[in-house]
Amino acid sequence: MLSTTSEYALRMMILLTESEGNPTTCAMLAKAGRIPQQYASKVLNQLRRAGMVKGQRGRYGGFVIGCDSTATTLLDVVNVIDPLERIMECPLGRSEHSAQLCPLHSQIDSAIASLESSLAALTLRQLVENADDLPLCRADSGVATVTIGGRAG
Repeated sequence: MLSTTSEYALRMMILLTESEGNPTTCAMLAKAGRIPQQYASKVLNQLRRAGMVKGQRGRYGGFVIGCDSTATTLLDVVNVIDPLERIMECPLGRSEHSAQLCPLHSQIDSAIASLESSLAALTLRQLVENADDLPLCRADSGVATVTIGGRAG
């Protein structure tokens, strides 16, 4: 139910949360998150315009998280990129469904509501802290490691 763009945004926001304020280049984020670099650049620009990330130019530049990771939920990130759309009226425009959704669309809307609730219940920081020793959103050990925020990722 999440778009690829939203998934990529979540991966990069997690990587930036893990980097603890150390600037990380688009190329590093793309490699670590297994995201095509041009796509990563486009998503980072959307996140930057929304204040979720900040870009720093120069030799030691890169991106850092621009929001409070302890307050920013996964849903906040998704809503910047591709907000979840609830079904409020019959997508087919059937008059018989004007008072309530049919069972199919009611069930789909319920699933969307459940996803929305689940994403809203978890902040970026909580997700990083709850990861224990399982690395989040990074290339696995069989792939060349990338240094993210001064740490090998």
